[in-house]
Amino acid sequence: MNERTKRQLWRLLLLGLSVLVLVYIVYQVYQVAHEPVRTEVARQATVSDTVNADAFVIRNEKYLEKTSDGVLIPLIDSGSRVAAGEGVAVIFDDESAASDYADLAVVQENLNRYNRLSKQKNSYAVNLSTMSQKISRSVIDLCANVESGDLSNVQEQLYDVRDQIITRQIATGETVNLESKVTELENRHSVLSKKTQGYDTLVSEQSGYYIDSADGYERSVDFKKVTKLKPENVEKLMKSDPEKVSDDVIGRVATDFDWYLVCVLDADQAKSLKVGNKVTIDLPYSAVRSIKATVASKTKDKKGDEVAVAFKCNRMNAYIASLRKEQAEIIMHTYTGLKIPMEAVTKNEDGDEGVYVLEGNIAKFKQLRTLYSEDDYLISGETAQEGETGSFVKLYDAVIVGGKDLYDGKILD
Repeated sequence: MNERTKRQLWRLLLLGLSVLVLVYIVYQVYQVAHEPVRTEVARQATVSDTVNADAFVIRNEKYLEKTSDGVLIPLIDSGSRVAAGEGVAVIFDDESAASDYADLAVVQENLNRYNRLSKQKNSYAVNLSTMSQKISRSVIDLCANVESGDLSNVQEQLYDVRDQIITRQIATGETVNLESKVTELENRHSVLSKKTQGYDTLVSEQSGYYIDSADGYERSVDFKKVTKLKPENVEKLMKSDPEKVSDDVIGRVATDFDWYLVCVLDADQAKSLKVGNKVTIDLPYSAVRSIKATVASKTKDKKGDEVAVAFKCNRMNAYIASLRKEQAEIIMHTYTGLKIPMEAVTKNEDGDEGVYVLEGNIAKFKQLRTLYSEDDYLISGETAQEGETGSFVKLYDAVIVGGKDLYDGKILD
Protein backbone atom coordinates (compact mmCIF):
# COMPACT_ATOMS: atom_id res chain seq x y z
CA MET A 1 0.00 0.00 0.00
CA ASN A 2 1.50 3.31 -1.11
CA GLU A 3 1.60 6.50 0.96
CA ARG A 4 -1.25 8.14 -0.94
CA THR A 5 -3.62 5.24 -0.29
CA LYS A 6 -2.76 5.28 3.41
CA ARG A 7 -3.62 8.99 3.66
CA GLN A 8 -6.99 8.39 1.97
CA LEU A 9 -7.82 5.58 4.41
CA TRP A 10 -6.95 7.83 7.36
CA ARG A 11 -9.19 10.57 5.99
CA LEU A 12 -12.06 8.11 5.57
CA LEU A 13 -11.55 6.78 9.13
CA LEU A 14 -11.47 10.29 10.62
CA LEU A 15 -14.59 11.23 8.64
CA GLY A 16 -16.41 8.18 9.93
CA LEU A 17 -15.44 8.96 13.52
CA SER A 18 -16.57 12.58 13.06
CA VAL A 19 -19.94 11.41 11.77
CA LEU A 20 -20.35 9.10 14.78
CA VAL A 21 -19.50 11.92 17.20
CA LEU A 22 -21.95 14.24 15.46
CA VAL A 23 -24.72 11.63 15.61
CA TYR A 24 -24.07 11.11 19.32
CA ILE A 25 -24.20 14.85 20.02
CA VAL A 26 -27.44 15.23 18.07
CA TYR A 27 -28.93 12.28 19.96
CA GLN A 28 -28.02 13.80 23.34
CA VAL A 29 -29.46 17.17 22.37
CA TYR A 30 -32.65 15.43 21.28
CA GLN A 31 -32.87 13.55 24.60
CA VAL A 32 -32.50 16.77 26.59
CA ALA A 33 -34.99 18.66 24.46
CA HIS A 34 -37.50 15.81 24.42
CA GLU A 35 -37.51 14.55 28.01
CA PRO A 36 -40.07 11.70 28.19
CA VAL A 37 -43.19 12.53 30.16
CA ARG A 38 -43.44 10.73 33.52
CA THR A 39 -46.75 10.57 35.35
CA GLU A 40 -47.92 9.47 38.77
CA VAL A 41 -51.52 8.52 39.52
CA ALA A 42 -53.25 10.72 42.12
CA ARG A 43 -54.31 8.36 44.89
CA GLN A 44 -56.05 8.90 48.21
CA ALA A 45 -53.87 9.00 51.32
CA THR A 46 -54.25 9.87 55.01
CA VAL A 47 -51.49 11.56 56.99
CA SER A 48 -51.33 12.84 60.54
CA ASP A 49 -49.76 15.93 62.05
CA THR A 50 -48.29 14.66 65.33
CA VAL A 51 -46.43 16.05 68.34
CA ASN A 52 -44.06 13.87 70.37
CA ALA A 53 -44.02 14.18 74.16
CA ASP A 54 -42.97 12.35 77.31
CA ALA A 55 -46.14 11.45 79.21
CA PHE A 56 -47.04 10.32 82.73
CA VAL A 57 -50.15 8.27 83.51
CA ILE A 58 -52.12 9.14 86.66
CA ARG A 59 -54.89 7.06 88.25
CA ASN A 60 -56.67 7.27 91.62
CA GLU A 61 -55.05 4.12 93.01
CA LYS A 62 -55.21 2.29 96.34
CA TYR A 63 -52.88 -0.53 97.32
CA LEU A 64 -54.24 -4.02 97.87
CA GLU A 65 -52.40 -5.85 100.65
CA LYS A 66 -52.56 -9.57 101.39
CA THR A 67 -54.07 -10.66 104.71
CA SER A 68 -51.96 -13.80 105.07
CA ASP A 69 -48.87 -15.48 103.66
CA GLY A 70 -49.14 -18.18 101.05
CA VAL A 71 -49.58 -18.83 97.34
CA LEU A 72 -51.84 -16.29 95.65
CA ILE A 73 -54.18 -17.12 92.76
CA PRO A 74 -55.98 -14.19 91.05
CA LEU A 75 -59.72 -14.50 90.58
CA ILE A 76 -60.05 -11.79 87.90
CA ASP A 77 -57.82 -10.48 85.12
CA SER A 78 -55.74 -7.36 85.54
CA GLY A 79 -57.59 -4.36 84.12
CA SER A 80 -61.02 -5.86 84.89
CA ARG A 81 -63.75 -4.09 86.82
CA VAL A 82 -64.26 -5.08 90.42
CA ALA A 83 -67.11 -4.27 92.83
CA ALA A 84 -66.67 -3.33 96.47
CA GLY A 85 -66.55 -6.54 98.52
CA GLU A 86 -65.73 -8.70 95.49
CA GLY A 87 -62.91 -11.22 95.76
CA VAL A 88 -59.88 -10.47 93.62
CA ALA A 89 -57.60 -13.32 94.73
CA VAL A 90 -57.41 -16.39 96.95
CA ILE A 91 -54.44 -17.38 99.12
CA PHE A 92 -53.45 -21.01 99.77
CA ASP A 93 -51.04 -22.42 102.33
CA ASP A 94 -49.15 -24.55 99.79
CA GLU A 95 -48.46 -24.65 96.06
CA SER A 96 -50.18 -27.99 95.51
CA ALA A 97 -53.56 -26.69 96.70
CA ALA A 98 -53.08 -23.51 94.69
CA SER A 99 -52.31 -25.53 91.54
CA ASP A 100 -55.41 -27.68 92.08
CA TYR A 101 -57.51 -24.53 92.46
CA ALA A 102 -56.16 -23.16 89.17
CA ASP A 103 -56.95 -26.49 87.49
CA LEU A 104 -60.44 -26.39 88.99
CA ALA A 105 -61.12 -23.02 87.29
CA VAL A 106 -60.12 -24.49 83.90
CA VAL A 107 -62.28 -27.57 84.46
CA GLN A 108 -65.26 -25.40 85.45
CA GLU A 109 -64.89 -23.26 82.32
CA ASN A 110 -64.78 -26.34 80.07
CA LEU A 111 -67.68 -27.97 81.91
CA ASN A 112 -69.84 -24.89 81.35
CA ARG A 113 -68.96 -24.83 77.66
CA TYR A 114 -69.57 -28.55 77.03
CA ASN A 115 -72.88 -28.42 78.93
CA ARG A 116 -73.95 -25.51 76.74
CA LEU A 117 -72.98 -27.39 73.57
CA SER A 118 -74.77 -30.52 74.76
CA LYS A 119 -78.04 -28.66 75.43
CA GLN A 120 -77.96 -27.09 71.95
CA LYS A 121 -77.04 -30.33 70.21
CA ASN A 122 -80.35 -30.78 68.38
CA SER A 123 -81.10 -27.12 67.67
CA TYR A 124 -78.42 -26.17 65.11
CA ALA A 125 -79.58 -24.71 61.81
CA VAL A 126 -77.33 -26.17 59.11
CA ASN A 127 -75.50 -23.42 57.21
CA LEU A 128 -72.07 -24.88 56.60
CA SER A 129 -70.83 -21.90 54.61
CA THR A 130 -71.62 -19.47 57.43
CA MET A 131 -70.13 -21.83 60.03
CA SER A 132 -66.91 -22.23 58.04
CA GLN A 133 -66.59 -18.49 57.52
CA LYS A 134 -67.08 -17.91 61.24
CA ILE A 135 -64.37 -20.45 62.10
CA SER A 136 -61.98 -18.85 59.59
CA ARG A 137 -62.57 -15.37 61.01
CA SER A 138 -62.01 -16.62 64.56
CA VAL A 139 -58.73 -18.32 63.60
CA ILE A 140 -57.55 -15.19 61.74
CA ASP A 141 -58.42 -12.99 64.75
CA LEU A 142 -56.58 -15.38 67.05
CA CYS A 143 -53.45 -15.37 64.86
CA ALA A 144 -53.58 -11.56 64.54
CA ASN A 145 -53.67 -11.14 68.33
CA VAL A 146 -50.77 -13.55 68.80
CA GLU A 147 -48.78 -11.75 66.10
CA SER A 148 -49.43 -8.33 67.72
CA GLY A 149 -48.53 -9.61 71.18
CA ASP A 150 -52.05 -9.20 72.57
CA LEU A 151 -52.36 -12.44 74.56
CA SER A 152 -54.95 -11.23 77.07
CA ASN A 153 -57.83 -13.27 75.57
CA VAL A 154 -55.96 -16.06 73.79
CA GLN A 155 -57.28 -18.85 76.03
CA GLU A 156 -60.89 -17.75 75.55
CA GLN A 157 -60.36 -17.41 71.79
CA LEU A 158 -58.95 -20.95 71.66
CA TYR A 159 -62.03 -22.26 73.48
CA ASP A 160 -64.28 -20.35 71.06
CA VAL A 161 -62.57 -21.87 68.01
CA ARG A 162 -62.86 -25.35 69.51
CA ASP A 163 -66.56 -24.85 70.28
CA GLN A 164 -67.24 -23.61 66.75
CA ILE A 165 -65.51 -26.66 65.24
CA ILE A 166 -67.54 -28.99 67.48
CA THR A 167 -70.72 -27.15 66.46
CA ARG A 168 -69.88 -27.68 62.79
CA GLN A 169 -69.15 -31.37 63.38
CA ILE A 170 -72.56 -31.82 65.01
CA ALA A 171 -74.30 -29.92 62.19
CA THR A 172 -72.71 -32.20 59.55
CA GLY A 173 -73.79 -35.35 61.38
CA GLU A 174 -70.41 -36.38 62.79
CA THR A 175 -70.51 -38.39 66.00
CA VAL A 176 -69.44 -36.17 68.89
CA ASN A 177 -69.82 -37.78 72.30
CA LEU A 178 -70.41 -34.69 74.43
CA GLU A 179 -72.08 -36.64 77.24
CA SER A 180 -68.94 -38.65 78.02
CA LYS A 181 -66.85 -35.46 78.02
CA VAL A 182 -69.28 -33.80 80.44
CA THR A 183 -69.16 -36.85 82.73
CA GLU A 184 -65.34 -36.82 82.65
CA LEU A 185 -65.23 -33.13 83.57
CA GLU A 186 -67.80 -33.56 86.35
CA ASN A 187 -65.71 -36.31 87.93
CA ARG A 188 -62.56 -34.19 87.67
CA HIS A 189 -64.42 -31.22 89.14
CA SER A 190 -65.59 -33.29 92.12
CA VAL A 191 -62.05 -34.48 92.93
CA LEU A 192 -60.49 -31.01 92.66
CA SER A 193 -63.25 -29.39 94.73
CA LYS A 194 -62.43 -31.63 97.69
CA LYS A 195 -58.70 -30.91 97.39
CA THR A 196 -59.05 -27.13 97.30
CA GLN A 197 -61.03 -26.46 100.45
CA GLY A 198 -59.59 -24.03 102.97
CA TYR A 199 -58.17 -20.74 101.67
CA ASP A 200 -58.34 -17.01 102.37
CA THR A 201 -60.10 -14.68 99.94
CA LEU A 202 -58.70 -11.21 99.37
CA VAL A 203 -61.51 -8.75 98.63
CA SER A 204 -61.49 -5.23 97.30
CA GLU A 205 -62.89 -2.65 99.67
CA GLN A 206 -63.74 -0.29 96.81
CA SER A 207 -65.14 -0.46 93.31
CA GLY A 208 -62.91 0.25 90.33
CA TYR A 209 -60.38 -1.48 88.11
CA TYR A 210 -58.22 -4.25 89.56
CA ILE A 211 -54.52 -4.13 88.62
CA ASP A 212 -52.38 -7.11 89.60
CA SER A 213 -49.12 -5.22 90.25
CA ALA A 214 -47.72 -2.05 91.84
CA ASP A 215 -44.92 0.16 90.50
CA GLY A 216 -44.37 2.65 93.33
CA TYR A 217 -45.87 5.68 91.54
CA GLU A 218 -49.38 5.20 92.95
CA ARG A 219 -48.95 8.04 95.48
CA SER A 220 -46.81 10.35 93.35
CA VAL A 221 -49.53 12.97 92.82
CA ASP A 222 -52.88 13.97 94.34
CA PHE A 223 -55.47 12.67 91.88
CA LYS A 224 -57.84 15.56 92.67
CA LYS A 225 -55.23 18.06 91.46
CA VAL A 226 -54.38 16.47 88.12
CA THR A 227 -56.04 19.19 86.05
CA LYS A 228 -54.18 21.87 88.04
CA LEU A 229 -50.67 20.50 87.38
CA LYS A 230 -48.19 23.01 85.95
CA PRO A 231 -45.42 22.22 83.46
CA GLU A 232 -42.79 22.10 86.20
CA ASN A 233 -44.94 19.63 88.18
CA VAL A 234 -45.24 17.28 85.19
CA GLU A 235 -41.52 17.51 84.43
CA LYS A 236 -40.77 16.65 88.07
CA LEU A 237 -43.04 13.60 87.80
CA MET A 238 -41.20 12.41 84.70
CA LYS A 239 -37.86 12.62 86.54
CA SER A 240 -39.10 11.11 89.81
CA ASP A 241 -38.17 7.70 91.20
CA PRO A 242 -40.77 5.22 92.50
CA GLU A 243 -41.29 4.72 96.21
CA LYS A 244 -40.50 1.36 97.79
CA VAL A 245 -43.54 -0.92 97.77
CA SER A 246 -44.24 -3.22 100.72
CA ASP A 247 -43.92 -6.97 100.14
CA ASP A 248 -47.50 -7.30 101.39
CA VAL A 249 -48.83 -5.31 98.42
CA ILE A 250 -50.21 -7.67 95.77
CA GLY A 251 -51.76 -5.08 93.46
CA ARG A 252 -53.99 -2.03 93.45
CA VAL A 253 -57.46 -0.79 92.62
CA ALA A 254 -58.00 2.28 90.44
CA THR A 255 -61.06 3.64 92.18
CA ASP A 256 -62.02 6.12 89.44
CA PHE A 257 -62.97 4.82 86.03
CA ASP A 258 -61.41 7.94 84.47
CA TRP A 259 -57.63 8.23 84.37
CA TYR A 260 -55.25 10.85 82.97
CA LEU A 261 -52.20 11.11 80.76
CA VAL A 262 -50.26 14.35 81.35
CA CYS A 263 -47.45 15.90 79.32
CA VAL A 264 -45.73 19.21 78.59
CA LEU A 265 -45.98 20.89 75.18
CA ASP A 266 -44.68 24.12 73.68
CA ALA A 267 -47.30 26.85 73.76
CA ASP A 268 -47.44 26.87 69.94
CA GLN A 269 -47.93 23.09 69.84
CA ALA A 270 -50.73 23.20 72.41
CA LYS A 271 -52.51 26.11 70.73
CA SER A 272 -54.76 23.91 68.58
CA LEU A 273 -55.78 21.67 71.50
CA LYS A 274 -59.07 22.86 72.93
CA VAL A 275 -60.45 21.63 76.26
CA GLY A 276 -63.19 19.11 75.52
CA ASN A 277 -61.75 18.07 72.13
CA LYS A 278 -61.32 14.37 71.33
CA VAL A 279 -57.84 13.26 70.28
CA THR A 280 -55.97 10.08 69.43
CA ILE A 281 -52.70 9.40 71.24
CA ASP A 282 -50.31 6.79 69.87
CA LEU A 283 -48.07 4.95 72.32
CA PRO A 284 -45.67 3.27 69.86
CA TYR A 285 -43.43 1.65 72.48
CA SER A 286 -46.22 -0.02 74.45
CA ALA A 287 -48.56 -2.93 73.76
CA VAL A 288 -51.48 -0.46 73.87
CA ARG A 289 -50.47 1.21 70.58
CA SER A 290 -53.11 3.99 70.72
CA ILE A 291 -55.91 5.40 72.88
CA LYS A 292 -58.79 7.83 72.43
CA ALA A 293 -58.82 10.66 74.97
CA THR A 294 -60.38 14.04 75.77
CA VAL A 295 -58.42 17.23 76.46
CA ALA A 296 -59.26 17.82 80.15
CA SER A 297 -57.09 20.86 80.97
CA LYS A 298 -54.29 23.15 79.81
CA THR A 299 -52.07 25.03 82.30
CA LYS A 300 -49.30 27.45 81.24
CA ASP A 301 -46.08 28.20 83.08
CA LYS A 302 -45.30 31.72 84.29
CA LYS A 303 -43.57 32.72 81.05
CA GLY A 304 -46.29 31.20 78.90
CA ASP A 305 -43.73 29.23 76.88
CA GLU A 306 -44.87 25.77 77.97
CA VAL A 307 -48.25 24.18 78.70
CA ALA A 308 -49.12 21.19 80.85
CA VAL A 309 -51.90 19.26 79.11
CA ALA A 310 -54.03 16.61 80.83
CA PHE A 311 -55.83 14.09 78.63
CA LYS A 312 -58.70 12.08 80.16
CA CYS A 313 -59.52 8.50 79.19
CA ASN A 314 -61.81 5.78 80.59
CA ARG A 315 -60.74 2.79 78.53
CA MET A 316 -59.02 0.02 80.52
CA ASN A 317 -57.45 -3.39 79.97
CA ALA A 318 -54.40 -5.28 81.23
CA TYR A 319 -52.01 -3.38 78.94
CA ILE A 320 -53.42 0.07 79.72
CA ALA A 321 -53.26 -0.81 83.44
CA SER A 322 -49.48 -1.20 83.12
CA LEU A 323 -48.86 2.25 81.57
CA ARG A 324 -46.91 4.85 83.57
CA LYS A 325 -44.02 6.74 81.95
CA GLU A 326 -44.56 6.65 78.20
CA GLN A 327 -43.42 8.22 74.95
CA ALA A 328 -46.55 9.58 73.30
CA GLU A 329 -47.38 10.81 69.81
CA ILE A 330 -50.34 13.17 70.01
CA ILE A 331 -52.25 13.33 66.73
CA MET A 332 -53.16 17.00 66.36
CA HIS A 333 -54.82 16.74 62.95
CA THR A 334 -55.55 14.05 60.38
CA TYR A 335 -55.72 14.92 56.69
CA THR A 336 -57.26 12.77 53.98
CA GLY A 337 -56.96 13.69 50.33
CA LEU A 338 -54.90 13.14 47.18
CA LYS A 339 -51.16 12.60 47.60
CA ILE A 340 -49.28 14.78 45.09
CA PRO A 341 -45.47 14.73 44.61
CA MET A 342 -43.89 18.15 45.19
CA GLU A 343 -41.85 17.91 41.98
CA ALA A 344 -45.12 18.09 40.04
CA VAL A 345 -46.40 21.26 41.74
CA THR A 346 -46.17 24.50 39.77
CA LYS A 347 -48.12 27.70 39.08
CA ASN A 348 -49.94 28.84 35.96
CA GLU A 349 -49.84 32.30 34.39
CA ASP A 350 -52.55 33.49 36.82
CA GLY A 351 -50.50 32.45 39.84
CA ASP A 352 -52.76 29.51 40.73
CA GLU A 353 -50.97 26.57 42.37
CA GLY A 354 -51.57 23.28 40.65
CA VAL A 355 -50.19 20.50 38.48
CA TYR A 356 -50.32 19.42 34.88
CA VAL A 357 -52.37 16.31 34.20
CA LEU A 358 -52.00 14.12 31.12
CA GLU A 359 -55.33 13.62 29.34
CA GLY A 360 -54.74 11.56 26.22
CA ASN A 361 -51.66 13.31 24.82
CA ILE A 362 -52.61 16.78 26.08
CA ALA A 363 -51.30 18.52 29.23
CA LYS A 364 -54.12 20.07 31.27
CA PHE A 365 -53.51 22.43 34.20
CA LYS A 366 -55.51 21.58 37.33
CA GLN A 367 -55.55 23.44 40.63
CA LEU A 368 -54.84 22.05 44.12
CA ARG A 369 -56.58 22.42 47.48
CA THR A 370 -53.52 22.06 49.73
CA LEU A 371 -54.41 20.68 53.17
CA TYR A 372 -50.99 19.51 54.33
CA SER A 373 -47.47 19.51 52.94
CA GLU A 374 -44.08 17.91 53.53
CA ASP A 375 -40.78 18.36 51.69
CA ASP A 376 -41.58 15.71 49.08
CA TYR A 377 -45.38 15.63 48.85
CA LEU A 378 -48.61 17.43 49.72
CA ILE A 379 -52.19 16.37 50.42
CA SER A 380 -54.82 18.03 48.23
CA GLY A 381 -58.46 18.06 49.33
CA GLU A 382 -61.05 16.28 47.20
CA THR A 383 -64.13 18.16 48.41
CA ALA A 384 -65.14 21.25 46.45
CA GLN A 385 -65.21 24.51 48.39
CA GLU A 386 -67.93 27.13 48.11
CA GLY A 387 -67.22 29.66 45.39
CA GLU A 388 -64.50 27.64 43.68
CA THR A 389 -63.99 28.05 39.96
CA GLY A 390 -61.71 26.22 37.59
CA SER A 391 -60.58 22.64 37.28
CA PHE A 392 -59.12 20.74 40.26
CA VAL A 393 -57.15 17.52 40.55
CA LYS A 394 -59.32 14.46 41.09
CA LEU A 395 -58.75 10.83 42.06
CA TYR A 396 -56.76 8.75 39.53
CA ASP A 397 -55.63 11.75 37.45
CA ALA A 398 -52.28 11.10 35.72
CA VAL A 399 -50.19 13.87 37.30
CA ILE A 400 -47.16 14.85 35.20
CA VAL A 401 -43.94 14.72 37.24
CA GLY A 402 -41.56 15.00 34.27
CA GLY A 403 -41.46 17.09 31.14
CA LYS A 404 -40.36 20.59 30.15
CA ASP A 405 -42.01 23.82 29.04
CA LEU A 406 -45.50 22.59 29.91
CA TYR A 407 -48.55 24.76 29.41
CA ASP A 408 -52.28 24.20 29.44
CA GLY A 409 -53.33 22.49 26.20
CA LYS A 410 -49.81 21.51 25.11
CA ILE A 411 -49.76 18.46 22.84
CA LEU A 412 -47.14 15.97 24.00
CA ASP A 413 -45.37 13.48 21.79
